Amino acid sequence: MEVIKNYKIKDFINLKDYGLIESYLSILEALQPSKSINNPKFKWWNTESKKCHIKSIREFSFGDVTNIRTMFTDGQLESVVECLSLVTGLTIKEVLEIQIIDFYGLLARIRTDLEQISMMEVNELTSDEFDIILESVNANQRMSRFGVLNAINSLANDDITKWKEIQDLPYMTVFTKLKMDNEKLKIQKEVSELQKKKNK
Repeated sequence: MEVIKNYKIKDFINLKDYGLIESYLSILEALQPSKSINNPKFKWWNTESKKCHIKSIREFSFGDVTNIRTMFTDGQLESVVECLSLVTGLTIKEVLEIQIIDFYGLLARIRTDLEQISMMEVNELTSDEFDIILESVNANQRMSRFGVLNAINSLANDDITKWKEIQDLPYMTVFTKLKMDNEKLKIQKEVSELQKKKNK
């Protein structure tokens, strides 16, 4: 393949030449993350900007970040297109008008942003401490099936009526609060251990 045709995504997904698709994908999946794409709504006669600038995933609300993660990791074309619609602010129809180089550059951007968010959460919000009581009742595994709802419920102080308010907060605000709570818990445990040693 000497020349790459920059298909619209709607045309690319309808190609019947699977060999051609595979050769394209080997190139497209290696694209660098893109911070902007050509605006599929742009026409020389309208007021639309020629480029769509894409904000970082961490700039979205906590609820949107959760939805982006879910849709992106689902891997189904419909979910990925819906994810791109949320990230770009374009309609599903407009997302399908994006050219494949922009489409895959945007996918690389989302993947990179989600990996960075996951690393932040692992580094700042997880604990390596072993608690025999929690382990004996298998607490962590049992609660893990509720996923992000655990964090939302904790921040809402077990008040289900506040869940939506938490989801609407900016992701970094929620992350910072969870990080503070995690650090506070560690400090409390350390102080408790020191007091136990002092009382012996």
